[in-house]
Amino acid sequence: MLRYVRVDTEADLLDALRKDGARLLSGGTDLIVKMRSGLVQPKSLVDPAAVPELRGIETAGGDLRIGAATPLAEILASREVGERAPLLADVLRVLGCVQIRNRGTLGGNLANASPAADSAIPLLLYEATLEVVGEGGTRSVPVDGFFLGPGRTVLERGEYIRAVHIPASRQDWITFFHKVGRRRALTIAIASVGGLAAFSRGSVAEVRLAAGSVAPIPLRLRSAEERLAGRALDEEAVQRAGALAAEEVSPIDDVRATARYRREVTRDLVARFLAQAAGA
Repeated sequence: MLRYVRVDTEADLLDALRKDGARLLSGGTDLIVKMRSGLVQPKSLVDPAAVPELRGIETAGGDLRIGAATPLAEILASREVGERAPLLADVLRVLGCVQIRNRGTLGGNLANASPAADSAIPLLLYEATLEVVGEGGTRSVPVDGFFLGPGRTVLERGEYIRAVHIPASRQDWITFFHKVGRRRALTIAIASVGGLAAFSRGSVAEVRLAAGSVAPIPLRLRSAEERLAGRALDEEAVQRAGALAAEEVSPIDDVRATARYRREVTRDLVARFLAQAAGA
């Protein structure tokens, strides 16, 4: 029989996760679907929503700390998030629907480890880290390094994400996020690209690019970034960066799109962002 366990403290959370067949229920918008289809069959669902350390949004200097079990809707409504990590707010605004945002959490979206995880894109770009807790204590894990493959992360048995840390960031970023899907709403991305860019005297002072649904994990597009550093965004630079981005990804053919189409979308979205940034 499936058991539902609601815990109030981190000690109780660790104890509950020690049990054989225990799964963390942090939103459950993907987990419940997998259970209904028979893909996973946990013996117990452990709900950490009442654990204070996993809830809420705090600021320290310019840094943000977001509890992993904080509902997405609460994050989206946060003035601090809107001011300090506006791209995260932009992405959450188009993630799922109102009901999903009310139930889903940042920690759950990341731990589910979908290559199409929308929230991973801004967190990669803001170079966020995850506060991970387990029997051995607490460790800090960069989001860029957290994902191992579809449905796979560096989390070990009994570990969970306590919080997401977003370091202080420059305030002159030009931001971008776009995902392509088969419908306008509630879509799983066929391909998505996010970007941050800042300029100095007409040249790129810094640029960060990330893509989803085009590789086994959400990933930074490092080669394209390096190509743009210190350069003026002329047509040749824009097109070359788009081509490099398409070379960096490793998409697959599936029922939603071909690998070739995903590469073309990645190239075009990177070029679109850079062209918009150059004209901003």
